[in-house]
Amino acid sequence: MSITRATILLFLSVLSPLSAQATPELVLYNWSQYLATPLKQQFERETGYQIRELNYDSDEARNRLLLSEQPPNMDLVVVDYLTLRNPQIQQHFLSLQELDLPQFNPSDRARCGAYAVPYFWGSMGIAYRRDKVSRPLTSWHDLFAMQEELAGHLILVDDAVSLVSIALKELGYSLNTQTPAALQQAFRVLRQIRPSVLAYQYSLAALADPHIRDQIYATVIYGGDFYSLQQLSPHHDWVYVSPREGSLLWLDCLAIRNDSQHPDAAWQFLKLVTRVDMANINGELLGFIPPLHENLISKKITSNDVIYPNRQHLENSEYYISDDVGDRVRNTIYFSVLK
Repeated sequence: MSITRATILLFLSVLSPLSAQATPELVLYNWSQYLATPLKQQFERETGYQIRELNYDSDEARNRLLLSEQPPNMDLVVVDYLTLRNPQIQQHFLSLQELDLPQFNPSDRARCGAYAVPYFWGSMGIAYRRDKVSRPLTSWHDLFAMQEELAGHLILVDDAVSLVSIALKELGYSLNTQTPAALQQAFRVLRQIRPSVLAYQYSLAALADPHIRDQIYATVIYGGDFYSLQQLSPHHDWVYVSPREGSLLWLDCLAIRNDSQHPDAAWQFLKLVTRVDMANINGELLGFIPPLHENLISKKITSNDVIYPNRQHLENSEYYISDDVGDRVRNTIYFSVLK
């Protein structure tokens, strides 16, 4: 039976209204499990847009895609404050300076710069299985001292700044030190523990891997990820520790791509996610700290030691201050350790 031109036109005329009614999508490039479902639902109710997420599992993987010649369509990106200092990254984002956020900590706003707004912050810590570790861990020193017991069962972070920072803290140095002797000691500490490491990987990605997750007894972890860890792991004896030496503080930001197909909807999303009520809901459900003034942060967050680091830990913790020399040294240490 032949298909006439009239038949084809009739078929297309039936499809056209269906296509026109398709729900528009806002694409967010994000870590996995890093946006609460109720916030997505609220955004859809208010705007008619659905949030579709593309996920990455390392800063390096995200940055490679952002700098590639033909990245996939995306409207919004979660990106750390250090990466945002790179002019090659900045040029892909819209300026957000006009977005007024008096509810946010001004130092966090400044760290994210002109091309992004703060999303979540926190510190790095240790998660371990109580049934597999012979004594409680309270510090980076404890973790490194148990390298024989943890041999083949330890996950360390796949990031140069983070990895060198925890070694420097274990040794009692500022994580921002540029002293050659301190950095050489950090290299030796990391090389010494290298045989005990099961993988250098984002902790949640490792725990989602059925081939290795049962072999993981301890992992370096971003504080808020502990809640997702408990959901991903089949084991229920995990303990979270804020190391007493302090740690690396981190800050993630939200940026709008300058080639976004839906810039107005992206602006609406930023206005929603930065509202005090929505920021707190997002933080409570995911286990992360919104960058609000402390008196505006939900008590469910500030009273939870796993989510909100204790005062001593915060006083001993630092943000990394990026510069070309420090970055190169830390990258050299990182790649030398992984050889």
